[in-house]
Amino acid sequence: MTENKLEVIKGLMCPGCGGTVELQEGQNVLKCPYCDTSLLVMGDEGVLQYHVSSKIERDKVKESATKWFGKLDKDRKLKKQAEFTDIFLIHIPFWRSLGKVCGWIFGNKIHRDTHRDNKGNTHTTTRKEPVERMIMQDYLWNKAACDVSEFGVEDVDESGIRGNLEPFDFYTVEKQGMVFEPTFSRTDSMKESDEWMVKKARNSVDVDEVIFQKLNLIGRKLSVVYYPLWVLRYRFKDRNYQVVVDGLHGKLLYGRAPGSTFFRVSMFIGSLMIGNLILTTSVKQYFSTNSSDVFIIGALAGAVLILFGFYKFRYGGEVIEGGKSKMKGDDIKETMNSLMNGDIDINKFIGVK
Repeated sequence: MTENKLEVIKGLMCPGCGGTVELQEGQNVLKCPYCDTSLLVMGDEGVLQYHVSSKIERDKVKESATKWFGKLDKDRKLKKQAEFTDIFLIHIPFWRSLGKVCGWIFGNKIHRDTHRDNKGNTHTTTRKEPVERMIMQDYLWNKAACDVSEFGVEDVDESGIRGNLEPFDFYTVEKQGMVFEPTFSRTDSMKESDEWMVKKARNSVDVDEVIFQKLNLIGRKLSVVYYPLWVLRYRFKDRNYQVVVDGLHGKLLYGRAPGSTFFRVSMFIGSLMIGNLILTTSVKQYFSTNSSDVFIIGALAGAVLILFGFYKFRYGGEVIEGGKSKMKGDDIKETMNSLMNGDIDINKFIGVK
């Protein structure tokens, strides 16, 4: 959930008198304070366009990548032997949508009470409490407006956008680095942002069972923001890899690197041992206390640890940082996340009826 605070864009000039005018983010119509001329502001895509300037120098970018090379899960020789072959700045367009979701949700809050009878057996009772929730919340959404499969960055942190917006001028930005043009549909982006905001609003309220909802999206403003990314390509043991660094904060957003065999084996053996220990302990606890809750929690924790170790071992030959595109091993990560979030029935997963 992100609060919406509109920025003031400076640096625009009135075509009538040449005076400097200020534009509030998302605004399309304004009046010059000097000559009272009414102005209509539009971008090439039919929406306002901004850009964010890079504040990270080339040397700092190399430092961020080199620091990442030295982590335990990477090949131990990577930090010293990696050879940078190309470093350049690019500007990726991102669709950015601001909107307010308001409305009501009616439903039930489910309470589960656990108690034991005289024989020591555990019983769970469920009761529903009727609730109503009012929603009045601002949201920000952004997503790459072109194909970013090569760079692995599908969205950016809003803290890197807000407060740093400047009017977009193609020739000025192109002097700093390569500029990519938007290729994804404006209509599809608006639809996706609307659905995302409504879903975030629905999930923000404490309602377990929704009976009726009425949510409206108002004041939506769509714009294009060109965001700076540093691309670093390097070579290690006759293989080529790539790293992408945030041009505003210097944070590594995406990268590929050869993994450490020792780290892979250690993670697998350690996770397998601890996971099995938790599983066997939960089984013993179940037979001694006849508590199914303890058994389910222990089985869940053990299974997640074993899956985690398996993922690190099997797919750890190449370390992948960031990125949301489908990659090898994502099915394991999705299973782990689903187990932790309760999206998968743990009883069916571990074979308990």
